[in-house]
Amino acid sequence: MTEIRPTLKGLMAIALATAIVGCAPQNQNPVGPIGTTGGGTYSAVTSPPAPRPTPTPAPTTPSAPAAIEGSQIVGNQVRGKLYFPTGDAATSALLLEKSLPTEVQVNKPFVYDIKVTNVAKLKLEGVEISETVPGTFKIKDVTEGNADGKANTVTYLVGTLEPGDSKIVRLTGTAAQSGPLGTCISAKYNTSLCMATTVVAPALKLAITGSADSMKGDTLSYKLVVTNTGSGEAKNVKVESVLPDGVVTPDGKAAVAFDAGNLGGGESKDFSFSAKANKTGTYPIKATARADEGLASEPAALSTAVKAPWLQIAKTGPEKAFIGQPITYEISVTNKGDGVAKDTMIFDNLPAGVAVQFATDNARSDGSGKVKWEAGDLAPGATKKVAIVVTAAAAGEMKTAASASAAGADTQAAFASTTLVGVPAILVQMADSVDPVRVGDQTTYTVEITNTGTAPGTNIKLVCTLEEQAEFVNATGTTKEKVDGKVITFNPVGSLLPKAKAVYKLTVRASKPGDTRFKTSITSDQLGRPVESTESTNFFGN
Repeated sequence: MTEIRPTLKGLMAIALATAIVGCAPQNQNPVGPIGTTGGGTYSAVTSPPAPRPTPTPAPTTPSAPAAIEGSQIVGNQVRGKLYFPTGDAATSALLLEKSLPTEVQVNKPFVYDIKVTNVAKLKLEGVEISETVPGTFKIKDVTEGNADGKANTVTYLVGTLEPGDSKIVRLTGTAAQSGPLGTCISAKYNTSLCMATTVVAPALKLAITGSADSMKGDTLSYKLVVTNTGSGEAKNVKVESVLPDGVVTPDGKAAVAFDAGNLGGGESKDFSFSAKANKTGTYPIKATARADEGLASEPAALSTAVKAPWLQIAKTGPEKAFIGQPITYEISVTNKGDGVAKDTMIFDNLPAGVAVQFATDNARSDGSGKVKWEAGDLAPGATKKVAIVVTAAAAGEMKTAASASAAGADTQAAFASTTLVGVPAILVQMADSVDPVRVGDQTTYTVEITNTGTAPGTNIKLVCTLEEQAEFVNATGTTKEKVDGKVITFNPVGSLLPKAKAVYKLTVRASKPGDTRFKTSITSDQLGRPVESTESTNFFGN
């Protein structure tokens, strides 16, 4: 505790004298100051000086008032002042100033002033000015004070004076008899040692910002900002976030904590952390700030939706197709997930022997049977369709596999199977070796049967028919012949592969002249009706 005591220079009483000409001194014994720790009550007596010997005055001219120590005559006023309580301005608290007329008449009211000024460097409280007057002096009126008639005392309640402040009390009174009239003033005040402590109210506020929408596999980023929104210092501030199930930090932890230290009023600190989610869903990220004295923030929360694309792919084409003929496949990819499928790619893997004839959307082939489409980004629910046209050279079951992939999505595949069948095509070529033929001479007919199709021809049978002017001589060929008069029938060829040939030669002799026709008829399992051909030969002569 700090104790403040007023400095008293000798703690002496100082009289402020006021007099009416011819008055005898009154109350010569000064009243000393009384000091108290933290405050004080002080008094001073004012009295007129002892009168000087008076020469015989002129009958009509009164003597001039005498100047007394500590006072001066200004015009028709006697003025005095006193630095209270030490008499020294540097060590006193109050300046008391009093102003009286130099003379007054019996039973005639007169007015005088008392002024009090705070010359200290601190506030003075409970300031009072009291004046004691003789019984022959009656107080008629006082401004802002009160008069105690029984004690012949006027007390002026000044109250509180800030450093440099002044107040004036004005009194009106009358003197009941002639002669000296002396009054005494005293003062008292209180000083106090005032101390204050600052009442503070720190308060914590925590805010969280960061990833609100994210794709599966992406890094989740968050920022925590803790602020002391109150007054005073929040000490040992700590920020903590317990992550929800399914979310962990990159090093596998399920919680993060930060030490913010001490935060002054209005001060903030921020912290950042990252996390990842191992599956899709909505995750509430919560955090709390705490400090000493049980101080805590309201929980800060941010909901993060982790999304992912999910691709669905389908490939459609004919179940049956012909070798060498165009085959069209359509591939459809749909994003069935809740996240954007970024950089979607579509692939079609073709087996060997399959050639690409056309593909939509600027597809590219790597030359190894893999065709690629760049489908871009697919929003949730969006579908991308592409098509490809191919040909195949071999019969049998042809299986193709299409697939689709995107960032954050699992690769999906779809398959199509087409049975490729061939079509046999029978080409008959026939020619005679000699034309025209003299009667009695021979000519040989060559018959070539070629399968120009894509499938084997089965049970291919050749039947040759001669006209009357031709006589059968002999025959050779892929199969054995059977002669029945003018009809020569060859045994069937069980299977004639694509591009394969069956060749027959049949020799005849011209027996009569004329325009002769050599006729062939071919049947097979694949032909719905015979393929018939003729070769014209001119027989001439006898």
